[in-house]
Amino acid sequence: MKSLHRFSWIVLINIFLVIMAGSVVRMTGSGMGCPDWPKCFGYIIPPTQQSQLQWEQGKEFGKGQMIIHEEALWKSNSKFVAGESYNPENWTKYTKHDYAIFNVFHTWTEYVNRLFGALLGLFALITIVLAFKKRKLNSWFLRLSLIQLFLILFQAWLGKLTVDTNLNPYMITYHMIGVVVMVMVQLLLLKLIKRESSQNQVAPKPRVLKIVSLLSIVVMLFQIVLGTQVRQQTDTLFKSGVPRELIADNFDFLFIVHRSFSYLVIACLAYLMYRLYNSERFKKPLTYIFVFTLLEISAGIIMYYFGMQAFAQPIHLLLSILMFGFFVEVFYRLFPRLSHKN
Repeated sequence: MKSLHRFSWIVLINIFLVIMAGSVVRMTGSGMGCPDWPKCFGYIIPPTQQSQLQWEQGKEFGKGQMIIHEEALWKSNSKFVAGESYNPENWTKYTKHDYAIFNVFHTWTEYVNRLFGALLGLFALITIVLAFKKRKLNSWFLRLSLIQLFLILFQAWLGKLTVDTNLNPYMITYHMIGVVVMVMVQLLLLKLIKRESSQNQVAPKPRVLKIVSLLSIVVMLFQIVLGTQVRQQTDTLFKSGVPRELIADNFDFLFIVHRSFSYLVIACLAYLMYRLYNSERFKKPLTYIFVFTLLEISAGIIMYYFGMQAFAQPIHLLLSILMFGFFVEVFYRLFPRLSHKN
């Protein structure tokens, strides 16, 4: 049980690392650093210099490797050694998108993000093996572990579509929703593992607390989705030439809704703290939410009043996911049958 519990925590931590890495990718504009998927310019280990993506006489190319030629990406049809002149019959133009720029920083930033995703998949597989061994104790260990692996693979597929569509904003939003669901599934798995190790009984809580707790989760999910849209507006405005210090003045109604819903989050938190903070079972997660909320508000103020600074954006996102996770934790703890064995 200890190994299953340990690797379940590793998976959860790795999910947050993937979130942070993905946010850094977006902050630095590195989303197309690898223009193909799952490889990067047709390489398992990406190139480190422009010359690796140029056609040269006598150079050996492997099947599927890419070059940038005439401001477009070209993929080799087979393994061959380049002759004295460029032969178009050896190459097929990459047509999924028209992005054909190499920036070593962007490429390796995106590659590290993908490595975190690969590690997450590996840890999820190990968790499945451990859950399989404990399936007789609780079959939901294995079911949730398999669901998590499916979600990881689904996220990988969404990542491919995101690259193929040259960072379509809707794909980015779907990507974020998927990550939020992954956090919920992993927290539930951890709660069930903890439940099997506990014999304590807990008195049921009033229904209104469960409703408010669920509302806080729904609102936080809505906030995260709205945040991705506001972030997309930020990127669009910046690319169109709007100075960072003026970006906030050009937001549309989505930002107003996003900011207004933060008051509802605070109201939900205030009510939950008023009703539950004296309980030892709820004090810790509510304290974390309170601290993260203060930091989240601070990050939002920095972005709004100081020119939507890029460094604050991944912090803002990470804090919102952490808040969401602890709201989910509070919700789970409101159900004695889930949290403890009777």
